[in-house]
Amino acid sequence: MKLSDLLYYKNVVIQAHDNPDADAIASGYGLWLYFRLKGKKVRLIYGGSRPIQKSNLVLMVEKLQIPIEHAEALYEEPDLLLTVDCQYGERNVQKFAAKNIAVIDHHVAVADKLPELAEVRSTYGACATIIWDMLLEEGYDAAENDNLATALYYGLFMDTGKLQELHHPKDKDMRDALETRLNVSILVTLQNSNLSEEELKIAGKAMSGIDYHKSGHYALAMAQRCDPNILGVISDALIEVEGVGTCISYCVLDDGVKLSVRSCEKETRADELAAFVTAGIGSGGGHVRKSGGFIAKELLDKEYQKRFGTSCANEWAEAAHRILTDRLEEYFADQDFFYAGTDDVPDLTKEPVYEKQRLPQGYVKATDMYPAGTYVNVRMLEGDIPFVVKDDTYFIIGIKGEVYKNDEAYFLAHNDLVQERYQIIGDYAPTVHLAVNPMDFGDELGVRPKNLQDYAMTCIPKSSSRIHAKQLTKRTKVFVPWSDSYMLGKPGDFLAARKENPKDIYIIAKDIMEISYKMV
Repeated sequence: MKLSDLLYYKNVVIQAHDNPDADAIASGYGLWLYFRLKGKKVRLIYGGSRPIQKSNLVLMVEKLQIPIEHAEALYEEPDLLLTVDCQYGERNVQKFAAKNIAVIDHHVAVADKLPELAEVRSTYGACATIIWDMLLEEGYDAAENDNLATALYYGLFMDTGKLQELHHPKDKDMRDALETRLNVSILVTLQNSNLSEEELKIAGKAMSGIDYHKSGHYALAMAQRCDPNILGVISDALIEVEGVGTCISYCVLDDGVKLSVRSCEKETRADELAAFVTAGIGSGGGHVRKSGGFIAKELLDKEYQKRFGTSCANEWAEAAHRILTDRLEEYFADQDFFYAGTDDVPDLTKEPVYEKQRLPQGYVKATDMYPAGTYVNVRMLEGDIPFVVKDDTYFIIGIKGEVYKNDEAYFLAHNDLVQERYQIIGDYAPTVHLAVNPMDFGDELGVRPKNLQDYAMTCIPKSSSRIHAKQLTKRTKVFVPWSDSYMLGKPGDFLAARKENPKDIYIIAKDIMEISYKMV
């Protein structure tokens, strides 16, 4: 769905969820400005029993001049009711009659509730990011309006644990695009008005009642209903406790369970753990060390019935605790670890041989983008990966938009170059960002990220490129020398090694393996 699809309607009401948070308010404000610019009759409202009371949100509405209204009823049916940061018919969304319904949300979708007009991106950390991206598609740059830039940034800031739990590369793109256009004084005021005395007590109570599992070195902390960013405060404290390698704090909200995830162990990425514990019942992701997630109540109840044979009977906190505990035990009990290039890697030489298909891929010589010695982050759907540009570094762009690197000798030995531009395919076009102050490398580099699409040429793997590979039956983590993190393989993916170097093991995703390789 595009915003321009909604311009057919003359009278539009934008509705945030009851007791709206910063993300809902900011997202609604962006939509209000868009429809107003297009000459529509538009209102921004929320329902529920009481008006906004939290001090930081009262200040947000006042200082950024956001025209949001507390509505107990609508006295005429709008042509379009557009719910934002929520879905029509949910528990925390007062039901108003309307001629047509639309939804824009970043929470996991419950299929039977979605109208035909819907844009749900559950992998995004905030609804504000969706609004920013949809506005850009319509030629409206939120960075040109200081109040809107500040609102959207603050919405993302609050929904991602102070930017520590960014889910999607688009979240990072919006952060980067708006941070130079903020009203910094307003942002500081909002940040310093966020934690109440009551919330401080909630954090203290949650930390005093942690459930610590010594065998897995992880801890769970349940908090009373609170602003989700308080969970970040709890998790940040828990992860500093001796013996705690990973932790999850959570609280129950009207529509589901909000999680904050932390890890200080090399063997466990917080973003991967968040995705694992929410798989099929919500969404999760973020940073390697700090991440977050959300579990929808309806899906939590279905999972509870599946595991325990009965409904959770609205005991949401207890149900969340049991599900999270079960999934954490599964996570830590069933995984393999390997270190590429060492003598301890599994011997794949007796496994089937596969030949790489001659399918076009993209390549970029890194020094065509930045001088040798430059520290960069390559941003792709799988996350940001740091590299140091060397004279012989080549970025290779796979068939799904994934990016990895080769040195020049290996790349030229295994690929034929084609004098054609390469069109990147995938849900996100990878970009390359300076990882340090660009002034260290000269003014000519600028500060904007560079898109790999602008530099990508085509290469075709030589038919002689062969590997040994076996399909995985359990989660497998391969630590590679060119990254501080690991490659993750799930059951069904493949563990592979180049035929000429059996110790150089790595992971190939199942869908990429099926397209790119053929058994010899």
